[in-house]
Amino acid sequence: MFNSFNRILLKLRLKQKLLLSYLLLILLPILYLQFYASGKVTGIIQEMVNFSLNQSFNQTHSFLSYKLKRMTDVSDIIALDEQNMTRILTRNVNDYNIHDQLQDGNIMRQFITSFRDSTDVSEVRLYLPKGFLFADEGSNMLRLDDVQNSTWYKNLVNARVKLMWFSSHDYSTLAGDGRPVISLIRLIRHPNHYNDTIGVLRLDMDERNLKEIVSRANTVKNSLTYLQSSDGLILIASDQLLMKQYFLADGSAPIRSQHSSASYKQIINGRELEFLQLPIPQTDLTMVTVIPTQEIVSRSTRLQKELLASLLVVALLAIGLAQYISLHMTRRITHLSQKMKAMEAGLLEPIIKPSGEDEIGELIQSYNYMSKQLALLKDVEVKAIKSELKALQSQINPHFLYNTLDQINWMAQFGMNDQIPALVHSLAGYYKLTLSNGQDIITIEHELKLVDYYVQIQNIRFEQRIEFIMQVDEEFLQGLIPKLTLQPIIENAILHGILKSENREGIITVTCERQADQIVLSVVDDGVGMDGTHLEALQLGSKMINPNGSGYGIRNVQERIKLYYGEAFGLQFFSSPGDGMIVEVHIPLIMDSDSL
Repeated sequence: MFNSFNRILLKLRLKQKLLLSYLLLILLPILYLQFYASGKVTGIIQEMVNFSLNQSFNQTHSFLSYKLKRMTDVSDIIALDEQNMTRILTRNVNDYNIHDQLQDGNIMRQFITSFRDSTDVSEVRLYLPKGFLFADEGSNMLRLDDVQNSTWYKNLVNARVKLMWFSSHDYSTLAGDGRPVISLIRLIRHPNHYNDTIGVLRLDMDERNLKEIVSRANTVKNSLTYLQSSDGLILIASDQLLMKQYFLADGSAPIRSQHSSASYKQIINGRELEFLQLPIPQTDLTMVTVIPTQEIVSRSTRLQKELLASLLVVALLAIGLAQYISLHMTRRITHLSQKMKAMEAGLLEPIIKPSGEDEIGELIQSYNYMSKQLALLKDVEVKAIKSELKALQSQINPHFLYNTLDQINWMAQFGMNDQIPALVHSLAGYYKLTLSNGQDIITIEHELKLVDYYVQIQNIRFEQRIEFIMQVDEEFLQGLIPKLTLQPIIENAILHGILKSENREGIITVTCERQADQIVLSVVDDGVGMDGTHLEALQLGSKMINPNGSGYGIRNVQERIKLYYGEAFGLQFFSSPGDGMIVEVHIPLIMDSDSL
């Protein structure tokens, strides 16, 4: 596996390797933060949420206990007051004249109403036995007979406790002015006969004030806080809708031990809920806060998502920066590599941009020195090649000139003077194009004219036995070709192909086509062809070919093309005995810019 990874790594470019290393350095810490540190942070967040939740719960419990104790204390002050309460309620109503009753009624009313305020005690009421004339006057002094059959009164008597708390939602007979209230109710006992009830005291607290207090414990979304009495009924809840979602429709809710604090989890209606409960001192009430576990987890989940999003943004920025740094660091190496590849193709150019003083800069300086030295060597080589080309070309012209002059001499000896002017005209045109202002590279158009003059000369010599056909599209006429490329090929087709056939007559066709970035000129004859041995020797450019025989001029052309354009170009041969021969000339597609 390691070897496979190493092979893949070796195939990557330097920029990709640098980028890969940067990505590893970036992604590994990010993955660590996401999977390890994120878990730690999640645990810390949950601990903080639980701590905050407990703090809010305890603070709310303390404040609520204070408020309820204050109402309890007020009830003690009122119920145990001898001068304004027990003195009056213990009098015999039969010996109680009207004047004294009315006077004591006013004293009692002023006394109990003095305890009303806007935050804790919103109203104070007394339920009095029959016989008191002031028991049915106003909203503060009420008849005890009217409530003795009510549920709340029976519960209060049967509970045998000092006081109880009731909700006006559950006991309609508690309604006063129509506002929802929470009521503290206690029996007023005879100071000398404790089993005798001489009245009932009721203190009301506005339900909105109490709901505002219990709502302070709800620091987590969708949490619920309520007060539950010892008989299991909900006295007040911070949110009635949540009560219906979490518990039964009748308002009952689970509670562990009425007189102990607890923290536990329970699944209700398919939802996992966490409970915090703590009893209110000196009451039969318990404060309970219910928190959906999912809401605690969701805070951690939300934080994880935010952390992941932040890490992704940082990762993208870091990747972009890594891409820029790797590109910046490898730009000079890439440029140097491109120059080295251009050098392989023969293009020697120095790197002009500042190279720096690091290792890459030293490489660029070495490259510039090497390219300069290679340019000098190439210049020497080019001069040598040009000299060799001149020598090869000079071997073609004298050879043809000797044969033509010999033909003119032969024609003069046999009295063929009328044909000599045409031969001389063709020879003059041929050599005029051959000179071509001293240029070694000419257009295909000029090369075709040159071989046309050559075929005319050969037809005069061999009694019009050669039919010469040129099928070259106009688009190729301005292509560039080394001078005297086609003439040796056509000469070989005439002398060693057509003239060696049985009837010594034949056709030579020149065509031209484009193949990718090359021009391919084809010279086709219908001569005697060539066997495999000679064809292979011709293809390889064998130097064993007789300078006076078939193929010497063609080898000359082959060497010149390769010297000009490289080993990828040159001649290709196709032939078999009796089927003629095809010679393809492959040269680069280079157009004459002066003719465009």
